[in-house]
Amino acid sequence: MRSVRPARLLALALLALSGPAAAATPPPHVTAIAPIAGPDARPLIVEAVAAPKHVSFVGQLSAIRSGTSRAFATITKIEHRAPDLSRRTYLAPRDLYGQYVVSRGAMSWDVNPTKKQVVVSENKGAVDPVAVVDDIALVDSNYRAVRTGTDDVADRRADVVDLVSRYTGERAMRLWLDAQTHIVLAKEAYHGDGSLAWRTRFDDIRYTDQIPAQVFSSDIPSGFQSVRGRSYEQPQSLPSAVPDAGFAPVTPKYLPDGFVLVGADVSNNNGVKNLHLVYSDGIRTLSLFQNATGREVDFVGLQSHVTSFEGHQAHYVRDGPTTLLAWRERKLVFAVVGDLDLKELVSIAISVVP
Repeated sequence: MRSVRPARLLALALLALSGPAAAATPPPHVTAIAPIAGPDARPLIVEAVAAPKHVSFVGQLSAIRSGTSRAFATITKIEHRAPDLSRRTYLAPRDLYGQYVVSRGAMSWDVNPTKKQVVVSENKGAVDPVAVVDDIALVDSNYRAVRTGTDDVADRRADVVDLVSRYTGERAMRLWLDAQTHIVLAKEAYHGDGSLAWRTRFDDIRYTDQIPAQVFSSDIPSGFQSVRGRSYEQPQSLPSAVPDAGFAPVTPKYLPDGFVLVGADVSNNNGVKNLHLVYSDGIRTLSLFQNATGREVDFVGLQSHVTSFEGHQAHYVRDGPTTLLAWRERKLVFAVVGDLDLKELVSIAISVVP
């Protein structure tokens, strides 16, 4: 469900900057782990992060994302073979039926039979359908894990764990972890205002190693076109990625509490090179786009509003709690997107201005 983040405004930023069911009991090979008592649920989170590396399973997953005026839902079949092979096949809605994504570690192959196209990407956080959180170290730094009770999901007993911000005291995510295997059976993420951002939940799940190897094949089907997707560089390799942007990039001097740079990508859209910097606090993400066109931003029919800061005029649009703020400075065009209020985004923008 990493793709359930503010994808609409992320896509808009790029476009704008470029110009116009099964058994309930695991088989004997799955080792049952004794329940961990007490409110401190960090040990449960650690177990959950490690679980996909040694537990294989097949299940059906429902996902829903709350938008401004409607919800977006998908149903997928998830097949995972430890330690790092996964396949996500879309069963609904109809326009996605038959599409599937195979992931091997950080690499993914997004297969679209309708377009006869395979998009090959490298981005661990976006393609891994069984990951618990983006970065356990960041989560430890910014959130407290609190065990709040037990529940039943897909006929499995689950421990319920809340991830609570160390800065605001607000709950950012709730996890339902299989009490025996620690696999994530359900997950909810919340916007800064407390509203539901997205939810995933297994309708059924069975634990098995008997998944044919061909399920995870990354071979390009005959007659399909292979397309290079996005590839987010890790922070340590960022200096070597930035020169490809074709201009001297600018990074913010201010970030909200807990956010750090976790990746960067340079893409070419309609002949325009765009630098995308990704920041995260382990759960939430913040994106900063920039290019050297100096063009006015086109919001593609969405109603934009005007604001100003430090002598600059900027435009912004909202999609629910997610906001996109765009402005120009010294022949560079910037757009920042995040689940933050406008005041916070303006503070980031002020710190970006050269």
